[in-house]
Parts: sequence; structure tokens; C-alpha cells
Amino acid sequence: MTLCQPAIFFTRFVVVLTIFLALVVNSAGAFVGQPPSNADGISIKNMIDSQESAEASLSEAAYFDESNVPHDDFGRGQPRSTIAGYLKAMRAGDLALATHYLDYRNLSAATLNVGQEELARQLGVVLNRTVWIDLNSISTLKEGRINDNLPPYRELIAQVEYRGNQVDILLQRIPRAEDKVQIWKVSNATVEKIPRLFKRYSYSPLGEFLAKNSPTVDLFGVMLWQWIYLTMMLLMYFIIAKILTWVAAFSVKRVYKKVSEEVLTFIKEPFALLITVIFARNFHEEANVTVALKAVAEGSTLLIIAWCWIFFSFIDLMKTLLAKKFIAQDKPLAVYLLRPAGTVIKIIAFTVAVLNWLENLGFNASTLLAGLGIGGLAIALAAQKTVENIIGAITLYTSAPIRIGNFCRFGNSLGVVEEIGLRATRIRTLDRSVIYVANAKFIDMDIENYSEREKIAFKPKIFLVPNTPKENIDALLAGIRAMLDATESLDKIPLRTHFKAYTIYGLELDILAYVNTTDFDVYLDEINQLNLNILALLNEHNCKVQVALDRVVE
Repeated sequence: MTLCQPAIFFTRFVVVLTIFLALVVNSAGAFVGQPPSNADGISIKNMIDSQESAEASLSEAAYFDESNVPHDDFGRGQPRSTIAGYLKAMRAGDLALATHYLDYRNLSAATLNVGQEELARQLGVVLNRTVWIDLNSISTLKEGRINDNLPPYRELIAQVEYRGNQVDILLQRIPRAEDKVQIWKVSNATVEKIPRLFKRYSYSPLGEFLAKNSPTVDLFGVMLWQWIYLTMMLLMYFIIAKILTWVAAFSVKRVYKKVSEEVLTFIKEPFALLITVIFARNFHEEANVTVALKAVAEGSTLLIIAWCWIFFSFIDLMKTLLAKKFIAQDKPLAVYLLRPAGTVIKIIAFTVAVLNWLENLGFNASTLLAGLGIGGLAIALAAQKTVENIIGAITLYTSAPIRIGNFCRFGNSLGVVEEIGLRATRIRTLDRSVIYVANAKFIDMDIENYSEREKIAFKPKIFLVPNTPKENIDALLAGIRAMLDATESLDKIPLRTHFKAYTIYGLELDILAYVNTTDFDVYLDEINQLNLNILALLNEHNCKVQVALDRVVE
């Protein structure tokens, strides 16, 4: 059974709508404006603040204070500076330094065989993959936190999930080897568990290779090798997305033969980036994801960029399609309105995207928005005239009393409209000078648009001397009418030739005809010949033209 045309259209619409909704649902988190959703609620802002705390914790002022924290070359006199020192050593890739923060006493032979530096590295991997340590929550006292239900020589740093149980990451206060001064290190009980935890939370083989062979550089807590790995994955997904969008564009071209190239470009380019990001968010390899990388991903930076590109491209596509439609409907002025309208919509969309992005990163965009509201009010008051002119431009575009290229009279001036801008209308006068008239003022003027005439009037002013005989006037009027009737370029209705009135200037003749043209140069050529014909008829019928100066002199 063959489907009817409405059923086919409905089926295609449902398929397209389903695909679009799936893309929206898969990326809805980018625009909710909520804090990060990972287990620890870590955001980019949290990581920046934590790194600043780490730097402060390593300064001498952090532990040489009233608490009598013992001096130590590695800053191990208190729990916070111990963890801060270890984290800083790991970020710098100095495994030899990191070993000074772990207690290797009384370990099993199997654990010792792993190697001290490797154990320090493996602990860093486990922490990177499971928790983000808030240094502000760790004690700065030399005795550690009091009343935490732990022995006084131990300090809880974090807990790591392992096979359904929570494994404590502990510091332990031990005597320093050289002088027996009490310092803090990662407890040997925790070090003993590192190999098992690492087996659960180790990177993939590719991740391990990149981690061991890449420079120890990080950005927002994410190591360089992870950025390299993420870039490789994005490139692979982009190739797949490109293939999918090209196939989609080809299918649309086969189904809709008359589809424009702009629509096909819209499918092949911005949608490719969106699909790439969605693939990366849903099909990433979990083994190489760290807490810091999750926090960066929660910012949804690429996803917001992809949606902004799609939205901006859609606006440009609509502008192109509407421009073609308006031109086909003989509404060229509406085309000029599309550009400023599209720009305003893009600015609004961009502002919303930036505010949501800041919220995703952990910054309080509400405060910024309030500031923008107050600043916006001040700007609106200062830019009142500008707003009036923009509204005037919209009025000129929509009501269209004039168009670009029209010859018009406005006030006491004549000229050709060259541009209708957002602030002012530019008009070229007959003297070839340029006048800029503010749109708000221009729309309140009496505008006479000569270019809107469908034909141009021929109204010569002829005054005969008072002593002209009646027979001559009758013959002249009959000759002029016959001449006008015989001229093909003139409209036949109305066509007037009358003796109108007695005036101080002489006997006034009323002659009216319309030249069927809107081209002023053609009009001048036509009336040139008409005036010569009338001059010949005046001479033929002995009718003398009264000159106003002669009458005044008399």
C-alpha cells in the first residue's frame, strides 16, 4: 500500500523531530545552569581555589605559627602541608620528591617490590581518578584534627570506593628518622593497599603509555597527556560524525531535489561538531577519566560552542531563505532588516550561553547578571536616542514609505535615498552633497516619494496676452489637444486643454497630460518634444505668450 503525500510528510517530520530531540536530551545538561553533577561536586572554580590553597599551605606562614608546628624541609609538620606537598610533587612529576610523603615501613615484600616511586605514582593515579582533595578541610594543627573518632596519630584524608566498601586514605604521625621529631606521612596501612586500589583504578594501556611519556604539565588540573588523549578521541569521533552528516545531506538531496546548498551546508558543518561532542560525552573510555577531567567536562564548553554554532548557523540560514522569499515578493527593504534582527538575536543567545557556561564552571553568574542589569539600565538611559533611531529604522523597513534608490522630498530638501542605517538615513541631494537624517526625526517628516509615481504629470504654465482673439485661442486649444491625442507616450485619460482663468499675469491656459513613464530622463525627452510642438502651435495660431515682467511693467 502506498502512503499518501501528507502521511509521507508526517513520517519524515516525526523522524527529524525525534533525531533533534535526541540531540537535545543528550546535551541538555549544558544549559541547565546547575553546579557540576559529579560525586564530589567539583568544578573548575573549586580546583582553582584548591590549587591556590595548596600554594598557601606550602608557604612557611602556613605552619610556622602559634601552633608550634615543627620545621620540616618537606613541610610535613602538619596534615595539610603534607598533602599539599605531595600533590605539588605529583603535579610537577617529581616522583623522587613524592616518596618523602609516604611511609614505607613494615610493608609486605610484594608491595615493596613495586618500588617507592611507583607506589607514589600509583597513589596519585588513584586519587586523580576517585576524589578531589579539598585542602581547606584538612587540619593545620601539628596534632591533626581532634575528636574525629580516629587515633590521635592518624588523620583521614579521603575515602575511596573499592568493591562496595570505603577504603580510608590516612595520614599517620611518625617520628622523623634523623631526629625523632613527629611528622606526618601517608600511613603504611594505606600504602599497603595502593597496589590493589591501582589495579581497580589504573588507566588504560594507552593512558598509561601517554601518562608515563608525556611532559608533566597540567591545565585546570588536567594533565597534558589527557588533553592529548581527548584530542585524539575528538578527532576520531569528528571523522565519524562527518561521515554521518555527509550521508544525511546526501539522503536529503536525493529526497528533496530542490533543497538549497545552504541547507546542506547547515547539515554537514555545525551538526558534525555537535554529534562529535555528544559521542565524546557518551562513549569515552572511563578508565582515563579523572575527577579533574569530569569537572572540565561539566563545563560543557565544547557542547555550548556546538549549540551556539548551530543556533547562529540556523539564524544565518533563515536570513538567507527569508531574503530570497522577500526578494521574490518584491520586498527588498525587509532584507535589510534581517541583518540587524539576526545580530540582536545572536547577541542574546551568546549572552545566555556565556552565563550558563560560567554557572557550569562553578562561578556565580547571578551576581554578574545583576550587575549587567544595573549597567544595562544605565546604558539604556544613556542610549535613549540610539534606541529611538533603531526603532525608527525598523519602522522605515516595515512600513516602507521609502526605499533605497527612491527620489523623494523630505522637509525642504530633495534627494535620492542611498542607505537606511540603524541610526540615520543617508540621502544624496541634487547638488551631490549628502544629508544624514536621524531615523527618529525622519519618520516624523512629511515625505513625498517621487519614485512611487506610476506616471509623471505634464503641466505647462502658459499665459497669453490679454488682447488675444477668441478665435485664435479656440484654434490653439484644438491644435494642442489634437497633438496630445496623437502622442503615443501620453495617457489618454485625463487629457485637458482649457482656457482656465483671467489672471494678473494674462490669460491662463489649463493643460494637463500624463507621460507613461517613471524614468525621469525619458520624461524630460518627451516633454521637450511636447513643448516644442506647443511652441509651434502658438506661432501658427498667432498667440503671443504673456511675460510676467511685461505685465508688471505695464
